Amino acid sequence: MKILFVGYSNLIKKRILPILERIVEIDSIEIAKFVSQSWDEEYKCISRPVKLYDDYESALKSSNAAIAYISTTNNSHYEIAKATLHAGMHTIVDKPAAILLSETEDLICLAKEKGLLLSESTVYTYHPQIEQIKSLFVKENSIPKLITVLFSFPPLNSDNFRYKKELGGGALLDTGIYAVSIGRCFFDSLPESCYYNKNDSIEGGLEISYSLLMKYPGGRTLIGHFGFNTEYINHLNILSEKINIDVDRIFTVPDNIQNKITVRSKNSSYDIYSAIGNAFELYLKAIFKQLKSGEYEILYSNMLTDAISRNLINKNK
Repeated sequence: MKILFVGYSNLIKKRILPILERIVEIDSIEIAKFVSQSWDEEYKCISRPVKLYDDYESALKSSNAAIAYISTTNNSHYEIAKATLHAGMHTIVDKPAAILLSETEDLICLAKEKGLLLSESTVYTYHPQIEQIKSLFVKENSIPKLITVLFSFPPLNSDNFRYKKELGGGALLDTGIYAVSIGRCFFDSLPESCYYNKNDSIEGGLEISYSLLMKYPGGRTLIGHFGFNTEYINHLNILSEKINIDVDRIFTVPDNIQNKITVRSKNSSYDIYSAIGNAFELYLKAIFKQLKSGEYEILYSNMLTDAISRNLINKNK
């Protein structure tokens, strides 16, 4: 199967290209870069046939790939995804797949109409530690009541697109998907209400740090802090009536690490360790498994749930 990468981003170069040898379903590769971008040596690590396009438009016009992976600036995801779906390509979109809820609904409607796979690449949810954490609550016959999630990192280079509103920048568009998807994973429902607080912003009012308080059915709550203006933190705590779980690197576990999960219950604690896994590899393998089955509804549902939740946050900005 041929795959087209629309966007020669750092994510594609550093996280996707090195694992393609392990995705047996991919037999040839096409890559389209931004028109003013220069090619480097990164793509030469691929041993399979590679075709390069010097701009997105040429790729979208000429490619006959079966599947597209879009990794461009946030503001362009929607229009490019529409183009790949209209071209009959199954489509993966880097998060956020679209900026507006209406755009997400439009893409899902188009994918369903054409019988195509459509997925927003929240790859961390495919790492084995997520199911291992869920199993701890099942074992204790306990339901998560409070999620506290912290994902914040030092300032980026000043020319990074995340500092440009017109390119879909800002901390909320960049990291909001983590807040809503972690709520979906462990609460398995939509939030009922949300309080949003902008903590810090740059000239023009674009937020670079924010906090959330989200209420879910059954008296459950998610508290979160996100941004790119602090020392690095990437931490999840989940509290129920019977157990309390802590884990670091929840969103970005290195491939070679058995991540530590600390469990506290009845005034004692113990550690378990997750299985090793490359989240991007596991995600792509799951995508190709669903392509074989032709069952895409769970992907549509997850994408729509997260978009509805982000829309709720936007309404409360």
